[in-house]
Amino acid sequence: MKIFDKYLLKKEKTIPKKIDIDNNLYVTLEELANNKYDASVNKMVNVAIIELIKTENINIYEKREDQLLVPHSFLIRESSYLGLEKLREKYGISICKLVNIAINNALNS
Repeated sequence: MKIFDKYLLKKEKTIPKKIDIDNNLYVTLEELANNKYDASVNKMVNVAIIELIKTENINIYEKREDQLLVPHSFLIRESSYLGLEKLREKYGISICKLVNIAINNALNS
């Protein structure tokens, strides 16, 4: 069963949240979810958040002029949301910005 633990997320309570996501990041996630990975955009966002919490790799990226933030609804894992709250308190960065940073980090890794 260690194989399943390695590749699959365990069930956990989720919290519905509406988060403004950079449309360019979201479109890239959609393309990956539809064409490359056997995962939904929601799962990919949760994985990106988990990695950000684990590494605390808070890389502020430069906002592009054509950047458009679009609200999207996600089911965020409860432990991940609590981890985002801790990062928000520690670094003074909004949850929305932290999620965008997590996605950007994941796409550029």
